[in-house]
Amino acid sequence: MADTTTEDLAAGAAKIADTRHPRGTGASFVYSQLKKQILNLELTPGTQLDETELSRHFHLSRSPVREALIRLAAEGLVDAPRNRTSRVSQFDFSTLPAYFDAMHLLYRLGARQAAENSTPEGVERLREIERGLEQAHHARDILQIITLNSLFHIAIAEMGGNPFFVAWTQSLLDQGQRVQRFYMQQFEGELPAPKLNQHEALIAAIEAGDAAAAEAAGKADAQTVIDEVLAYIAERGTGDFAIS
Repeated sequence: MADTTTEDLAAGAAKIADTRHPRGTGASFVYSQLKKQILNLELTPGTQLDETELSRHFHLSRSPVREALIRLAAEGLVDAPRNRTSRVSQFDFSTLPAYFDAMHLLYRLGARQAAENSTPEGVERLREIERGLEQAHHARDILQIITLNSLFHIAIAEMGGNPFFVAWTQSLLDQGQRVQRFYMQQFEGELPAPKLNQHEALIAAIEAGDAAAAEAAGKADAQTVIDEVLAYIAERGTGDFAIS
C-alpha cells in the first residue's frame, strides 16, 4: 500500500480543525478525533501523522499532539518511531490466530474469576455498561459499541481482582480495536439479538457465582466474534477492510 502523504492527512484534519475543544482537554481531544478517524479508516494504515501539521490543524501546540500520538501508539493504532514521523500502524492479518487464542484465554479466565469474586456492585456495573451497549447498537454507533464492549470485558477482569489480568485484558482489547471494527462493519452497527445475548449469559453466570457457566459464556462470547470474523474473511477477503 502506498503511503498517504501529509496532504491527505491535511484534507482529513481540515474537517475537524475548527471544532472547539474544552479548555485543558487538547490532548484528549486530538486523541479521540484521530482514533475515530483511524477506526473509521478515514486515516488509513501508513498515513503520516506529522506533529507540526496536526498542531496547525488542531490549533494546538505540539505537546498535546505528541501526547495523543503516544497514547494511540500504546493502543497499537499508531507507530511512533524515535526521531521519525509517526504513522497509522499497519494491520497484519497473519497475527489473528494468536490474537484469537489470547481472546479465548482471557475471556474465559476473566469470567471465571469474576464469578468467584462476584459483588452486587460489580454486577450492576456490568448491567449499566450493557444498557449503554444496547443503546449504541440501536443508534448504530460503531465506535461507541467498540468502546463499551471493551469497558464490559475490562469490568469483568476488574471484578476478578487480579491487576495483571486487568492489564492484559486492557492491552488485548486495545490491540484488537480494528478487529472489532472489522467485525462490526458487516452488521452496519446493529448486532442481531442472539449475539447481544452472549453478554446477558455472562452477567447471569457471574451474578450467580457459577464459575463454570461464566467460563463457558466467556468462551462462547469470544467464539462468536472469532467465527464471524473468519466467516467474513472467507466470504469477502480483506480487501473491503484495507488495513494491511
